[in-house]
Amino acid sequence: MVDNKTTYFQLPLPHPENLLQQDVYRIAQSIDGIDNELHQQAMLKQQQAQLLNERLRRVKLNQLLGEPLLTI
Repeated sequence: MVDNKTTYFQLPLPHPENLLQQDVYRIAQSIDGIDNELHQQAMLKQQQAQLLNERLRRVKLNQLLGEPLLTI
């Protein structure tokens, strides 16, 4: 069996010399790995958006109050 992997995430790749029974499992592993990476990126993006929104809220409150009462 040829054990090719992707460059960055080392996900299994199919190969023409492999049996279909071998590559079906490898393709399923790759799709699961891609799903996991996309989920991690989405969670990180959501966390970053929440942090940014909180900072913007503090800036707006400080501007309304005319004093830097809340740390940014």
